[in-house]
Amino acid sequence: MPVQFSCKACKKKFKAADKFAGKTIPCPNCKIPLLVPALPAETKPADVSVPEISVKTKSQAEQDIEAMAALALEDTKQEEEVAPQFIQFECTFCDDKISVSIDLGGKQTPCPSCQRILKVPMPAPLKKAGPDWKKQPDKRPAGALRKEEPELEGTWNSTMDTVSRDSLLEAGAIVEDYEPLTRAEKIKRALLVLAVLIFGLSGFLYWSSYRGKVNEDAQISKIELNVKSGDLTNFSGEIKAVLLAGVASYHLSENPNVSASKIKKTLQSGLASLEKSGSLMEKDFALFELCKSIMELGGSKDDVRDNKKLKWDEVQKFLKQPFESFAIPEIKLLALKEATALFISNGEIDRAVAFASQVLSGSVISKDKKIDDQSDFLAVVGIELFKSNKMDACKQVLETIRARYTSAPTTPFSPFAAAFFELADKGKPLPFNYAKDSSNDADLFCLFCVNLIDDKLDPLINSSNFKNADGVFRLNCLTKVSFLASILGKDSGFLKDELNRIVSEAVMPNLESIHSYLLLAAISQNLNISSESWLKASDRVPPAINDYKQIKSRFLMASLIAKENITSSLLDDANKLEPGSLSKSLTYRHIGMNPKTTTWFKPALDKAVEPDKSFGYVGIALSSDKKLKKK
Repeated sequence: MPVQFSCKACKKKFKAADKFAGKTIPCPNCKIPLLVPALPAETKPADVSVPEISVKTKSQAEQDIEAMAALALEDTKQEEEVAPQFIQFECTFCDDKISVSIDLGGKQTPCPSCQRILKVPMPAPLKKAGPDWKKQPDKRPAGALRKEEPELEGTWNSTMDTVSRDSLLEAGAIVEDYEPLTRAEKIKRALLVLAVLIFGLSGFLYWSSYRGKVNEDAQISKIELNVKSGDLTNFSGEIKAVLLAGVASYHLSENPNVSASKIKKTLQSGLASLEKSGSLMEKDFALFELCKSIMELGGSKDDVRDNKKLKWDEVQKFLKQPFESFAIPEIKLLALKEATALFISNGEIDRAVAFASQVLSGSVISKDKKIDDQSDFLAVVGIELFKSNKMDACKQVLETIRARYTSAPTTPFSPFAAAFFELADKGKPLPFNYAKDSSNDADLFCLFCVNLIDDKLDPLINSSNFKNADGVFRLNCLTKVSFLASILGKDSGFLKDELNRIVSEAVMPNLESIHSYLLLAAISQNLNISSESWLKASDRVPPAINDYKQIKSRFLMASLIAKENITSSLLDDANKLEPGSLSKSLTYRHIGMNPKTTTWFKPALDKAVEPDKSFGYVGIALSSDKKLKKK
């Protein structure tokens, strides 16, 4: 029998067939789910033998039919979702969650946390429940042929909600929108890139330097082996001495595995090779090179303890040997100046004064009795001390020179001593008197040196009396003044012009005048004497003079070294120097010591002959050592 019930929501009454008893159906009127009551327990089905005919009124039948039709035809559509009242999203800068009113959708608003301006996304579109036409079931028969080929990736089809992002990017339909970097992020990235570049460059430079050092060590070892094995027997003692001096300097500065005592033996071998020297000029320049290497043997207490350096007492004793062998006073003066500077730079102030007195004691240096060379030498030491502001030691030298003239009033003048007293003891009387208006050479030398200290040299040099004077006088005067100017670092345009003139004239009537030119050649780079001037001087060396070829090569060497640009053409000029001369080998060393020549000089050395080849590699090794020290 039909079950009568009413909707609790809309209060409308309905009847349902007994088959719906106990089931939940939607209300035909308000669509609210409702439970159809179950049949009463006492209700029994009617006797089939006596059927009971139920007569329904028309209104009841129509109402029942409408209910059933509503139940059968009820659509599963649901009401639209209620639109959200707020939009929630994350800040693209600080990642904090933000909630704003829906009316700000698509507009800009500041982040409450980081205060950066953000664009609020649009609210999601409202969704409606219902069938998806893109996902309809396949109604074809079971045996129908279905497409089995895989679809192309990223293409549009009926089952896709959207086209793939890669396809849109490739088609240019959308553009990647990158978040802008903050200032801190930009700085971090720049520092990271800079650190990578610095690390890579440092690694490359270190690898290159290490590879170069290994190569130079091998070359130096080969040179030592050639000297010991006798491969350089045919070369002069000066060549061997200077070559060993260069090897010793390299070991002292870059190879801690070689002990100082072993390096000393190397230098002693070089000194011994000079005993059979055939050229006094070449021998003195070799002695000068040995003196510089011997000075490098001295070191601190820690270095002495580690056997890397020698005690200064031992160095001083060893250094005295080459000083006793100099034959040219001008070269000995240059060596004493270098030794004094090295003693001072190493803090051995008292030793500098003591050494000068030791090597000059009882010696007669010059045949020219018009000038006291010993006072000149002591004055050069005093000027070096004054430059370093070592006033106590400076006063000691002043008193030594003064006592020399007090004990022997007839002692000749000393131009350097006059300049030294003017520099360090200005206002006090000199230990000797010189005439400022005299034509005597010694008086004029003193006047020139004192005027250099007072910056009054130009009028004297530019005067007609000096320009018209004898060539030998002008040479000797300019040599003394130029050497003093090189010590003090003074630069004079008139002096430079006059030096180039006197070198070009090449006044060489005797050996003593040539010694003046040799001193000028040794300090030529400090005086800015031109390459052309030395080239002219080399052409005017008297062929009949002793050591003609060696002297000519020395002037040509000064001409090559004076050139500012060192190119491969300089090597061609060096090969024109006297074969086997010390000047030619030293020119090879000079080229090798310039870092800019490495690219073309190393291949050229493979074709060179000894000893120039060895000197070239010594120059490269010393240059590499300097570059490593700078790093």
